[in-house]
Amino acid sequence: MQTFTLGDFEISRITEWHGSFAPVSVLFPSIPADAWQKHQTWLDAHFWNAATGDYQAHMQTWVLRGQGRTILVDTGLGNDKPRVHGLLANRDGDFLHRLAAIGVQPEDVDTVVNTHLHTDHVGWNTRLENGEWAPTFPNAQYLMHKADFDWAAVST
Repeated sequence: MQTFTLGDFEISRITEWHGSFAPVSVLFPSIPADAWQKHQTWLDAHFWNAATGDYQAHMQTWVLRGQGRTILVDTGLGNDKPRVHGLLANRDGDFLHRLAAIGVQPEDVDTVVNTHLHTDHVGWNTRLENGEWAPTFPNAQYLMHKADFDWAAVST
């Protein structure tokens, strides 16, 4: 977990999952292989495994606390979600425990900012409680771009 201060806010990065996701040739087919090699020195440490050719994904949430606010930027993967990609499907992770470790309970969150509505950014917006999906952060206002909201409403 990383925490730093920016102005009046303490910002914590909570990584829910990190590892090889898929080959960069599949995720970014228009980027030539030599471009990856050219930038290997800074990509390899965090974003790309040159030995396997895999993209190194970081599924994470940023927690901003200050001025009496607790704001989450994206909510990661979530648990119990049936998903196509095996790494993302039916997870049983410890994200809420990681939040608690920095002193944040779900009820403390007043704002959730969804940068976009990919499954690895909205997973903890809801959680399974007694067989029903419920808001994970019941006191939060959830913010998202209208175009993403409209797309999700049509896609589900």
